[in-house]
Amino acid sequence: MTTKANESTTSTSDKNLIRYPLKNDYMFRAVFQSRPKALEGLCRSLLRLSPSDSLHIDLKNPIQLGATIDNKEFVLDLALTINDSLYLNLEMQLYNDGYWPERSLSYTCRSFDNLNRGAQYKDVLPVLHIGFLDFTLFPEHPEFVAEYQMMNINPEHRYFFSDKFRISVVNLTQIERATEKDKQYGIDLWARVLTATTWEEIDMLAKDN
Repeated sequence: MTTKANESTTSTSDKNLIRYPLKNDYMFRAVFQSRPKALEGLCRSLLRLSPSDSLHIDLKNPIQLGATIDNKEFVLDLALTINDSLYLNLEMQLYNDGYWPERSLSYTCRSFDNLNRGAQYKDVLPVLHIGFLDFTLFPEHPEFVAEYQMMNINPEHRYFFSDKFRISVVNLTQIERATEKDKQYGIDLWARVLTATTWEEIDMLAKDN
């Protein structure tokens, strides 16, 4: 027989749980779309900007808030422009379907094709695609933050092909591997917010921030 004490404990515990955490791609979009200050904080952290750096964010793919949480119509989670000079794609991916590199390349290439008719190629805006992954993309190379860029693979002549096309990964399962630089800009803190499953965790993380 369940006692009243047990019922009370269970009820309190259930209320403390976050039913749809920020790892849910709909919630990820909905929260950061409706909370500009939170989106600004996340972008400053990911782009390693200081509080004094200017930051103007334009959301290119808003969703209709309140739509069903199981809606799979939306592909890229957050498509942003930063200071009218950078395309920033943010994507939440919980499950390893085996094709994330190809998928992220597709998103990045679509965003890179951003020239208007008559514009010169030199005026193409850079693109940074950041994926928040709840799995380790390359198990033989576990990292918290990994950054990829096109470069010459000749070991005698290593240099970048272009700095306008970049893909990064924030591994939500490897937060303990955060570097001092990651911590300096609070990327590990945001990762813990995104993976929090209780309101108690959120309160603790927000206490000093």
